[in-house]
Amino acid sequence: MLRIMSEKWRINIGLFHELLRRPMNCCTLEGTNKFFNTQAHRLEKQFKKKGLRKEQKHLADGIRHSGMKDAEILEIGCGVGGLHLSLLKDGAAKATGFDISERMIAAARKLSAEMGLQERTQYRHGDFVAMHDEAPTADVTILDKVICCYENAPELIARSTAKTCRIYAVSYPRQNPIVKLVFRSTKFLLKLFRQAFHPYYHEPKQVQRWITEAGFEKVYENETVVWLIQIFERKMNGKTH
Repeated sequence: MLRIMSEKWRINIGLFHELLRRPMNCCTLEGTNKFFNTQAHRLEKQFKKKGLRKEQKHLADGIRHSGMKDAEILEIGCGVGGLHLSLLKDGAAKATGFDISERMIAAARKLSAEMGLQERTQYRHGDFVAMHDEAPTADVTILDKVICCYENAPELIARSTAKTCRIYAVSYPRQNPIVKLVFRSTKFLLKLFRQAFHPYYHEPKQVQRWITEAGFEKVYENETVVWLIQIFERKMNGKTH
């Protein structure tokens, strides 16, 4: 409980200071782009210094357990690219990253080049749901802390599972009263300062139902203080593939 409260306090205080120095904006897509643009440099430095975050390590472990050798990856909300770039180093074949933040995409391209992976990566700047026709099908689809960025999560999941041949990997907020409070207070602060972007809390049971109804079965689960990490595999002839 103390760990959760400490993380809640750190998240909200940091967000409060960030909001104070950020201009107001009214367009949701533009606002989301600006919000995450401010995080790109910090996340790039963090990845270079510390590698993957804990929840990303759990995602990578679950994907490896399901098998990813020579896999083609689609990462939606790819950020600076640390997760799919790490998987490419571990044996995946190639990756496509989507992100609404232009600076996140720029950082991902830079990291890809620095790691010698530019020939095995491609990136798209924009909203995946609006651009889903441009996305390739993939063996592995990853949504790391992305479901909570969409109000219409069912459409996001429907569009992304339709692109997934085998493994569907997600992380999103746990079902926990303190975690709910974190998201509600963050949403309140963002609205208070008239920010176009704010997070959405979706009940884990609903999220899992939307994914399983698309033809997937859960094969792995782990968690951190805030995040629930799950790996699903597509069912083929009644069996997971």
